[in-house]
Amino acid sequence: MQDRELTLVDHLNELRKRLLFIVIVVAAAAGGAYFFIDDILLFITEGGNIESLVFISPTEAFFVIVKLSLLAGIMGAMPFILYQVWRYVGVALKKGERKYLIFFGPVSYILFLCGAYFAFRGVLPLAIKFLLKFSKEYVSLSITPMITLNAYVSFLSKMVIAFGAMFELPLVILALSKFGIVTPQMLKKGRKYTIVGIFLVAAVLTPPDIVSQVMLAIPLLLLYEVGILICKAVTRKREREREMEANAGESVDGPIANEA
Repeated sequence: MQDRELTLVDHLNELRKRLLFIVIVVAAAAGGAYFFIDDILLFITEGGNIESLVFISPTEAFFVIVKLSLLAGIMGAMPFILYQVWRYVGVALKKGERKYLIFFGPVSYILFLCGAYFAFRGVLPLAIKFLLKFSKEYVSLSITPMITLNAYVSFLSKMVIAFGAMFELPLVILALSKFGIVTPQMLKKGRKYTIVGIFLVAAVLTPPDIVSQVMLAIPLLLLYEVGILICKAVTRKREREREMEANAGESVDGPIANEA
């Protein structure tokens, strides 16, 4: 990465290169995960308190195992994926700004893991329990739950990826604050619109049940408030640095003016 003006073709070539790296590493990680698919299936069913899963077509189990291996590969390769994302972002940054990537890379992975863990251990069991209890107690017909392998893995995938991605919100706000794109005043002024937007995003990204939607929306609202505090701290630090630079400039100009 050099400090020069990049053309659209340069950006597209850089993006293609990063995506190619990601695809290769995810494919390799997914291939490795395939050999541990029994352990992975046992782990995810225990996490959701599911006693047994069924499949209803000859090809369902095969395609779900491929999907689950791919999901495990993505989770395993996430440090590399985030590294490539931040490397691509770094192309557009100045040389002095690229030092922040050392911080953003590891922290983004930690936040993603926190979101994924919260979804898997906290939200998933509650959502499954709520949905099954609702079906048994509030539906007049006698219904026996038989959860298919495909439905459960899809349900799990949406929640883990959605929560992991949304937990990056404070880091996104920090990056935007660091480069002067957003201010605390902007974030406070847009709070009411953000609340509506968060609930809409939660409704789109999570399965269609109120428990998982609320359980995603509430942490996001808290993370947004944390983002405002971070933005305040970054803005104050930037203002202090500007004052110090201004004072240093005045102290240099003062003696020169006196000698003249």
